[in-house]
Amino acid sequence: MLLINSNCFLSLLIINFICIYIDQLHHPVMASLPPSDCCAKVTFQEGTAKGHFETIHSLRCYVSDNYTTQEEKYLVIFTDVFGLDLLNTKLIADNFADMLGYPVIVPDILFNDPVSANNSDFETFFANHPVEKTKKCIADFLSPFKSTFIKAKFFAGIGYCFGAKYLVHHMTESGIFNVGAIAHPSFVDEEELKQVKKPLLISAAEIDTIFTPELRAKSEMILKDLDIHYQVDLFGGVSHGFAVRGDLSVKSVRYAAEKAFADAVHWFNYHA
Repeated sequence: MLLINSNCFLSLLIINFICIYIDQLHHPVMASLPPSDCCAKVTFQEGTAKGHFETIHSLRCYVSDNYTTQEEKYLVIFTDVFGLDLLNTKLIADNFADMLGYPVIVPDILFNDPVSANNSDFETFFANHPVEKTKKCIADFLSPFKSTFIKAKFFAGIGYCFGAKYLVHHMTESGIFNVGAIAHPSFVDEEELKQVKKPLLISAAEIDTIFTPELRAKSEMILKDLDIHYQVDLFGGVSHGFAVRGDLSVKSVRYAAEKAFADAVHWFNYHA
């Protein structure tokens, strides 16, 4: 039998604790896991986009409805890994503009380098889209709104999958968004979620290896302690990505996508 004296054992415990602490500094505890294969699956919708592309604050953007500095309300959409050129995303933006009655802006947060359909090479994708680079891109895009858009009184935001992390990041006390919504989030860590100070709506899929039941429950525990208005919707029988890339020919998927959209519209209107 191996004998270890108490001092040696204590030293081993301390070393182990330090190693765990250092690891957590570099690998934050996640409220939702990084994107994976399910994020590369897409069913393409049909339709005609009504918006247009223009450059706003140095970023190429898809804009639904008229965009001017005189508007009092805006919705900003942070996309999943397919970006703003996916027709599904443009149709969602158009529908939000129709229902909300104010401009919807979809900035290119992927540096014109989205994932292609059914391509799950996320190792390369993340090498080209590091978190800090994406955060800076979004911060530079949002910052002018604070200084030049004095008449803009209300900013709503919604993030899908990859974009959810960056929406949550700007839901702090000093963040620009007055209200936010996320659907099937990925890559959000617990510390980011704990900093949320604005109303937050989460639309989750029952079948999700990224926002798992355990992480969903943990997220609800965190939100409960924040003393904010929050809502967590769970849609049965649908998979990660349903709100943007789901197969709308499947009745349960269509219901979930339409209900998640309608909930977001009501959420934004309620908090406007």
